[in-house]
Amino acid sequence: MKFGGTSVGDGPAMLRATEIIGSRRERRPIVVVSAMSGVTDRLLDSARLAGEGDLHSALAVVRELRERHEAAITQVVFRPELRSQTDEVIGTHFAGLELMLEALALLRETGAKAEDAVVSHGELWTAEIMAHALESHDIPGTWVDARQVVITDGTFGRAVPDRRMLAERAHAYLDAAVRKGQVPVTQGFVGATLRGTPTTLGRGGSDFTAALLGAALKVEEVEIWTDVDGLMTADPRVIPSARSLPEASYDEAAELAFFGAKVLHPATILPLVELGIPVWIKNSLRPDAQGTRVTSQTPRAAHTVKSIAWKRGVTIINLRAPRMLGAHGFLKAMFEIFERHGIAVDVVTTSEVSVSVSLENGSAEAGLLADLETLGEVTLVRDRAIVCVVGEGLRETPGIPARIFKALSSVPIEMISQGASKINLTFVIQDAHAVEAVTRLHEEFFA
Repeated sequence: MKFGGTSVGDGPAMLRATEIIGSRRERRPIVVVSAMSGVTDRLLDSARLAGEGDLHSALAVVRELRERHEAAITQVVFRPELRSQTDEVIGTHFAGLELMLEALALLRETGAKAEDAVVSHGELWTAEIMAHALESHDIPGTWVDARQVVITDGTFGRAVPDRRMLAERAHAYLDAAVRKGQVPVTQGFVGATLRGTPTTLGRGGSDFTAALLGAALKVEEVEIWTDVDGLMTADPRVIPSARSLPEASYDEAAELAFFGAKVLHPATILPLVELGIPVWIKNSLRPDAQGTRVTSQTPRAAHTVKSIAWKRGVTIINLRAPRMLGAHGFLKAMFEIFERHGIAVDVVTTSEVSVSVSLENGSAEAGLLADLETLGEVTLVRDRAIVCVVGEGLRETPGIPARIFKALSSVPIEMISQGASKINLTFVIQDAHAVEAVTRLHEEFFA
């Protein structure tokens, strides 16, 4: 059971999480928690301020966070003796963080290693509080330090776990606790090197932790608790009539996540995909809601299309090189340039003498463009959006593209991609038309 930042964001949220965990006791749960919502960003602020020498402001952030966590303890740890223990433990962690920030300020140290050491406190605080909250509700919660289990390399900010070692330690620490009748609570997102230096797993890290532990222990299923009812037919902030999907395949979930549905990060569930372990996406605000079950194979929707996803803030690079006509090695040379600059490409279309690619705004720095100009004429178009229509069997179902383009008859489409994936049709439009496009497509397939 993984609880995201909004699902443990304050005392009332933690109480709901405690009740949900209690309802699963017979299934012998293991709990993974994120930092309280917003805490990671504030910890990054404190690390930056300390590294710049502004210790006063960095410690002010710590005081703000301490007040927030102490308020949560008061609300969720009812027994006086347990509350006293929790206050003492959390106080020790905050004192350690203050000493760490003083050292960073003294040394003017910045960078990913320093940030990981600071930011890892957020999940630590939540895990300690949640373990004591469970105890206070007569559930035998126990904190298990993820830094003893999730052993990683030293790539700070995006560390790579050693899955063999993680599996051994997951059994030694987590499975052992479960066998004693305890409910272990551990940190998501956080790991450590073999020497004990804190690391973090990057974006979607808490989901990744849950997936790694679930795969290592071969659990029945993994539940991702968040603040929405599951994967949706569209972004409900844009389409109020959007509804949740009862089922989705791993591939559908990955496509939706990649193209903007931020409920589940696509790379994070790969360990579960390999073993066919299902994932439930559930709403901690509405625990009785059905949610979305993500598995290897699901029935096709009656109209094939499952969801409309979109991604804003996109730049298009067009590379025109007449000399590429009939030549081999051109695409290899182009993509080697993107690799050299560490730039991820989303959508690609090609013709006989030109290639168009999409990437996030801000990625097309001068050095990248200069290198691409050695291959041909480069033009840049900003403020675009990617819209993605997703559904199993979409490529094999006649008439779907016709319905899509009929619905978008008044929207200029600048790039189209279908074929690389059998479950999506992707196109690029002006950002100004994005809401209109998503609205019209949702009306076409889900009205």
